[in-house]
Parts: sequence; structure tokens; C-alpha cells
Amino acid sequence: MKTFRIIFTLLIAGITASCTIRAPELRVTGEKTALEKEVIGTYDRIRQDTWMIASTRGAGQRQGVVSPEKRRVLEAIQRQKFNKDDIEEFKKKGWVGENIHGFLDIRENTKSLDDETLKLVTEIVSEENEDRETIVVRIIEINGSLNESAKKNIEQVFARMYQENSPRGTWIQNIDGSWHKK
Repeated sequence: MKTFRIIFTLLIAGITASCTIRAPELRVTGEKTALEKEVIGTYDRIRQDTWMIASTRGAGQRQGVVSPEKRRVLEAIQRQKFNKDDIEEFKKKGWVGENIHGFLDIRENTKSLDDETLKLVTEIVSEENEDRETIVVRIIEINGSLNESAKKNIEQVFARMYQENSPRGTWIQNIDGSWHKK
């Protein structure tokens, strides 16, 4: 609001003084909202826990007790890592796209695939979407400030993250429901 007042004042002063006024350059800063910072920070801690547990097991040390909730999200992240190459390939081939809710959608061009390949794509996309759901639920569980009503906003944070991190040529869903290639 303050910026608007300044611009308006300068505009009026310029008109009255018969001066030319150049509009200020606007820049989108890319600053993250508090929710984005909280969600991404929690997600990074969860991923770091996955690495720590894996390295502890590999070093032959005794693993501490891990709660079922934590184990579930750690397994989801490990499965995401395992399926990552396949998902990247499916995106590059245009078989799947990133929707606006933070999940993968199977694209219509998969109808021409043979049954075995279509089954593989369907299974891996289903696993990935389950893993993404598990992570969102765990982030809500961990953060006392978040609740189930924030779920859609959290999914949108992940949707932006997944879309930004997708390779060029990936199908991305727009807010209006239409699709475009990145």
C-alpha cells in the first residue's frame, strides 16, 4: 500500500510538472512464504533422517527405536529414491505429468503403450503418489502449527517444488486445469 502511495504521488507530481516519469522496475523476488519455509524445512529434516538411519545401519551400529510413523515416511522417501529414474523417464516420454495438487497424473498418450509397460507406469505412479501423500501427512503430524485444513496448501507447496524440479519437457498442470510442457 505504501508503494502504491509513493508511485501515485510521483505520478501526480510528474503530470503537474509536465515531466516524463518512468515506471519503476518490478521484480518478483522468489521469496518463500512462512508455510513454504516450514514445509520445506521439515521435508529436508525428514530426508536427512533417512540418510542418517541408512548410514547408521551401514556402519554396523545398532539402530535406535523408530516409531511406526517415522518408519513409514522414511520408507516412502527411500522408495521415492528407488523409483526416481523411472519417473524421470516417464516424464521425459510424456507419459506422466505434475498436477497442481503435488501428485503425478498419467497422461492420455499412454493408451498406445503395451499392457506390460502401462502396468509398470501405473504401479510406479501409484507408489509415488502414495509416498507423496505419506510425506504430506507426516509433515502435518510433525508440525504442531499445521493441521489437516492446511493440507491443500502443503500439497500446493509440494506441487510447485515438484514442477520446478522436473526436467524440461515435463507436462505441468496450470491452475485452470490445462496442461503445458515445461
